[in-house]
Amino acid sequence: STYSYRGEKQTKIILAVEQVKDRHYTLVLWGAVAACCPQLQRKKDHIWQFKYLFARHNPVSGELELHTTPWSSFECLFDDDKRAVEFKEKFDRGVKSLMSVTGLPAHLEEKRSGVIQVRAHISELKFAAASSPCGQLVFNARTSLQHIFDSLSRITYPGCAKCGLELQMDDNKIYKQCLSCVPLNKVKMFYRPALMTVEDGGYDIPVRVVPELMEKMFLGIPADWLNKTIEPFLDTTYGMIVADLCHSLVTDSKASYLLEMRSQFVLDENSYPLEKNFHLLGLHIDL
Repeated sequence: STYSYRGEKQTKIILAVEQVKDRHYTLVLWGAVAACCPQLQRKKDHIWQFKYLFARHNPVSGELELHTTPWSSFECLFDDDKRAVEFKEKFDRGVKSLMSVTGLPAHLEEKRSGVIQVRAHISELKFAAASSPCGQLVFNARTSLQHIFDSLSRITYPGCAKCGLELQMDDNKIYKQCLSCVPLNKVKMFYRPALMTVEDGGYDIPVRVVPELMEKMFLGIPADWLNKTIEPFLDTTYGMIVADLCHSLVTDSKASYLLEMRSQFVLDENSYPLEKNFHLLGLHIDL
């Protein structure tokens, strides 16, 4: 785009770049550097090396952005270039090989937005449940296994099988249609999204967990299996297993988990965090 700034015409080009597979970042080319646009379009799937960039957080999204300066340089690498070969090897290994595990206190001190891995203990799971007195259902170390089992129906909901929107029933006990996904009208049971509190080194943060990841945390047991028995002649149901898993998550103080999260900080001009958001991407037992 071209626009006027202080009486002069300024040009900028916004690129989507990947240094780690499937992790997109924004690179903004300013001024004279934008003249390379035709070359970039011809070789947009090639490996480029950009040097001397300025990194800053977008004040709106909180995401990290890269910007060129008058001292920046760029080069399109040949496929047999040693730098290109080394980059491809790291790129194809994916995000986990390039991501180091950091402690929660260190990450909160850095205030860095992006994908991170931390080791932490889970101390609480909080679900939005209209039937609860305060509108929330909280599981922590003081919660009994029986209470969790009795509450399973309140941490699940019927939703649109395509988009996951919660569906209400009409007076005839028929689920209303999801207008966004018509003509598809299939109903599926989901776990409610949760706010998970994790602790490490005396610090704790709330992490948002979407329904798909709640199911993975419960060993992939679908929400509509909770009343099913594991074997025809056994009294054990899948709901008992989910309740036990949920109880173990919040009561085992010695358990440590490797959490992959998307971290987002919104900072003021003094680098003070105005807003902090964390979204769970994956969870593994830390052996």
